This record gives sequence, C-alpha cells and structure tokens, in this order.
Amino acid sequence: MIDTPSHRCEKRKSHGDQTIASSRRGLLLCCVIVGVFTGCASTESIDLDSFDPSHNQTEIANYYHNQALAMREKADAQATAAVRYEALFGPEADLVSGAKSLAHYYEQTAQELERVAQAHEAVDRKKRTPAAVR
Repeated sequence: MIDTPSHRCEKRKSHGDQTIASSRRGLLLCCVIVGVFTGCASTESIDLDSFDPSHNQTEIANYYHNQALAMREKADAQATAAVRYEALFGPEADLVSGAKSLAHYYEQTAQELERVAQAHEAVDRKKRTPAAVR
C-alpha cells in the first residue's frame, strides 16, 4: 500500500477530536477523584436508640421532635381531607373513615415521638447537671 497524504489524514485525528478525547479523560479523572473522596469521607452516624450520655442527646431529641412535627402535619392534612371527603361523599364514605383513621394514627405516632424526644432531653439534662444539684 502506498502512503499518500490522504491516507495520513485519515489516520490522524483532527484537533477537535483530540480536544473531545482530552476533555473526556479529564471528566473521567474528575469523577474518579470525587468518587474516591466521597467514598473515603465518612459522616458520623448517630444511633437514635442510644441513651448513652456520651452521644449527642440534644441532636437525637431534635431529630425526634422534627419527626413528630412531620407526623402532626400529616395528621392535619388527613383531618382536612376527611372534612373535604365528608362534604363530597357523605359521613359514611370509606374515604372519610380512612382519612380519620390515618389522622388518628399520625397523631398517636407524633405523641410517641415526642415522648422519645423528651426522654433523650432528660438524659442530656442529667449529663449537664452538676453533681451537687443531682
């Protein structure tokens, strides 16, 4: 086969192709580096069931308070839905009783989460109370 200038052009990549290939390699390298850093970085996990005073009981209590708030919001939404369903379908409709049941369940769950939060707050208070006051 004779080496002509047209064959050499076919074998070479254009400048645009080289730039694209180089940017792909750069992007791949960045992804690998980010993956390594995020994989190696570990966030401290919190044992939400722990009443050990050495754990951050305030943070655990705040978590349970936030969950209780979310449950109360769900309870309110279901109570509102029950009123709307009752107006649309009558008081005996399955949708009404289902929404009322869910509202009750969410409210009970919120109360339980608040009790757990208060228990964690109590552990935190005991930890910070001076020995002479106990």
